[in-house]
Parts: sequence; C-alpha cells; structure tokens
Amino acid sequence: MIFSQYRTPLRLEKYVADLLYHKDYFPEHKKDKYLPDGTINIIFELTDNPKFIYDNMSGKMIQECNDVWFSGVLKDYITISSHHEEMMILVFKPGAGFPLIHKDISTFTNQVVSAEEIFGESILNLLKELKQPTTPEEKFKAIEKWLDNQLKEDDFYLEVIRYAIEAIENSPTQINLSELSEKLGYSQKQFIKLFKKYVGLTPKQFHRIVRFNEILAAVENKETISWTIVAADCGYFDQAHFIKDFQSFSGINPKKYLSDIEDFPNFLPVK
Repeated sequence: MIFSQYRTPLRLEKYVADLLYHKDYFPEHKKDKYLPDGTINIIFELTDNPKFIYDNMSGKMIQECNDVWFSGVLKDYITISSHHEEMMILVFKPGAGFPLIHKDISTFTNQVVSAEEIFGESILNLLKELKQPTTPEEKFKAIEKWLDNQLKEDDFYLEVIRYAIEAIENSPTQINLSELSEKLGYSQKQFIKLFKKYVGLTPKQFHRIVRFNEILAAVENKETISWTIVAADCGYFDQAHFIKDFQSFSGINPKKYLSDIEDFPNFLPVK
C-alpha cells in the first residue's frame, strides 16, 4: 500500500484537517464502518471503479459513489467499501463547511452526494487533473490551488464558530452549552441555528460526538481498559448512558469495539 499525507500550509490550516493519498489498499475485509468524528469530506476516486455505501443492518448495497463525492457530517456511522485502488480524501475541520460550500452545511448532514452537485464543473476539472500520471505531491498542489479559489474567508467562522468548537473540544466533560451561548451573546435558539448552519449538527449533537471520539482516543493503544473509568473520565455519570451513546455511534458495545479495532479508531472492519 502507498500512503501519503500532505502538510497543510498555514493559510489553509484553519479549514483543512487532513489531505490523504491512498493507493493499492486491499484488506481482507470488504467493508468498514466509518464512525462519526464531526468532519466533512471530499473523496476523489482516481480509477474508474466505484465505491459503495451499504445498509448498516442488512449489509445490502444502497448507494454507488463514482468519481468525486461529498460526505456531509455524520450523526451515525455508515458502512462503506474498504478497498482503495487509488483515491484522495480531503478532510475539513468541524465548522469549515460553510466557508467551503457557501450554504447551510446541515443540508448535507448524514448524506453522501456527488460533489458536482455542490461545486459544479470546477470539481470535475480538478478530478481530471488528479487522474493524470503525476506524483502525490503534485496532486496535493492541485487540490491546494482549488481550495484557494473555493474557500472564502469568513470572520464569523473564525471568531465565533471556531471559538465555540474549541471550547467544546477542549473541555467536553465540563462544558455548559447554555453558558457558552450566553458568553457568545446569543440566545440558545440563535446559537443552535448558527452552529448547525456551520457545523451541520446542533451543539448538543456535536458535544456527544466529541465525547465519543475522546473515548476512542482514550482506548487507543491501551492493553487494559476499565470502561467505568473511561466513561467517568469522559463525563458520563452512569454506565448505561455511556454504553447507549457508544452503541449509537458504532453499532456495537465497547467490548466488541476493542476486539474489532485495527489501525484506525474511526474505521471498524466489517467481517
């Protein structure tokens, strides 16, 4: 497998979380669960082979994804194809959706759609360029140039939304969302509407996902796990609430997660 990760330039760091290149990744399993992490993604398929989304319960194929597609922020896990002949994944930080697509990002929550539907001809021209026999570094530069044209500076995102996101991410066990909206000068109703417009989730939904990902980070690379301690450290007051949230986001209980996890905490093989 060939894997490359782009070093995001400073001017794009406030929007872009990651830019990845994958080639010749053929695991034994055919499907993965992708667990919610609060990000949105653009996926470029550089071969003519489509990827698929499957029903979480039955495992039947429900959507075919071709060329380049846009994955809105997820409230629940989705089941996707595992193999990567050659593809690139552009990951945006929570809240960066509105400066990217210039419309209410919640329109695409829990949806995967053709990127052409959002970006028009420009994304197809970029895909053509990425399919040329160039190095990963040259492909990264092509995406960087496209981003410079597509992203629009947004003071509200930079000054208000990012502040709210960082407040939640930095203290998910202690944050009081009512106090946060009051501190920002908005009623709860106004704050929820604005947050959802930029992030695709309500502050409460985003908070739950942040806590869930804090759990995944806490258990990664640890051989012995006390779920009671992990749950308490992540702000859960009882085990039942913790397990309910965990199953909602992953489809399995914490013990099963530990037995299934492989290389990446937000991707679970479906065997």
